[in-house]
Amino acid sequence: MPTPLDSKDSFLLAKPRLWGIAYRMLGSIADAEDALQDTYVRWLEAEVSNIKNAEAWLMSVCTRRCIDMLKAAQRKRVDYIGTWLPEPVVEEDTYTSLNDVELAASLTTAFMLLLERLTPVERAVYLLHEVFDYSYADTAKVVKMTDIACRQVNSRLKKHLTVQNVRSQTSQLRSETLLKAFLHALNDNNPQALTDLLAEDVEFWSDGGGKVMAMKQIIRGRLNVVALLHNIWQNFWSNLKIKETIVNSQPGILLYENDKVVGTLCLKEDDAGNTAVIYVVRNPDKLSHIASTSPTPAIR
Repeated sequence: MPTPLDSKDSFLLAKPRLWGIAYRMLGSIADAEDALQDTYVRWLEAEVSNIKNAEAWLMSVCTRRCIDMLKAAQRKRVDYIGTWLPEPVVEEDTYTSLNDVELAASLTTAFMLLLERLTPVERAVYLLHEVFDYSYADTAKVVKMTDIACRQVNSRLKKHLTVQNVRSQTSQLRSETLLKAFLHALNDNNPQALTDLLAEDVEFWSDGGGKVMAMKQIIRGRLNVVALLHNIWQNFWSNLKIKETIVNSQPGILLYENDKVVGTLCLKEDDAGNTAVIYVVRNPDKLSHIASTSPTPAIR
């Protein structure tokens, strides 16, 4: 029978992968940590000597816990004030230094929002098979369905989800170049340069959760978004310090006020290399996990 240390080591080895499924399922770092804690308690109570594959057992328990938590969370989101965005994970966050391009692509805000269109069980099936490379047979054991049913669910989802394959991702260099040009256009107060960087049907999403100033609806269209960005940047963010970082595996920025993180921003590109969507998270509850230290270096 494994010693307590062996048991703990097995959990720690699986923890990054457990966090990966939990965050993608729940869109919340705090909820993901709660799911991991619940999974660890179950692990300590289990007869681990009878468990042949520790990671598979842990992933199964964690995923099922996330399904239950997600059902409750979806009821709460009905009453959410304004636009809901997933809690941002930044480069400095634990477990997010991903060298695997495929896993990194499944952390983007756009992909996380795509998952919001799925039921909890559908989300689990899609993530386990498409992101974590589980076979249909192993996926079926986790969600308590037949492998044929899992195949049918995933096949149906692929037909209806009109987005790029999760395994494709814009080059980091191109994304960084776009972000720098975007910031320079704002800092230089150059509306034409900014306009040239935006897609005609660009969207601006902002999540304040009803706790800070943010747009309660999605703003659409190049002219509307340019006017909004000019107003925000010059009148509300002019005194904020900015640090470039990685937000949900994409180049983005942290906004600081008095050395405290008060916002994140990241961009989604279209195939032409223009900005298709701008995501801004301002809800303080979704930023508390980010270290609030003085940005170095500060862009302004």
